[in-house]
Amino acid sequence: MTELAVILLNYLKAHPNLTTRETERYQNTVTFAVSDNLILPQQADLFPDDKLAVVRLAHWFLTDQPELMAWLGNLIDPDQVFDPDSVWLTTAHLTQRKQLYIEISFE
Repeated sequence: MTELAVILLNYLKAHPNLTTRETERYQNTVTFAVSDNLILPQQADLFPDDKLAVVRLAHWFLTDQPELMAWLGNLIDPDQVFDPDSVWLTTAHLTQRKQLYIEISFE
């Protein structure tokens, strides 16, 4: 699942004009919504209809994806040192809104 998260996050980073940043409710999260017209591998598993899917990303994500980690840290707070111990991905297909919900949270 971590490999799919890398694909998804790289897409979000490369196409900010196709994403909507959702209102942040917590200091350790970044939340996006994209059109459900987006097609990704294993989409049904990654974005179940109207329920949350949560996965802790593999530890290698923290060290092997420095550009994504820097981008996410900058979105959270560009003035803070960003050094989380773990990354969680929460996703859902919001069928009534016709959107894919993506939340990245950090511990």
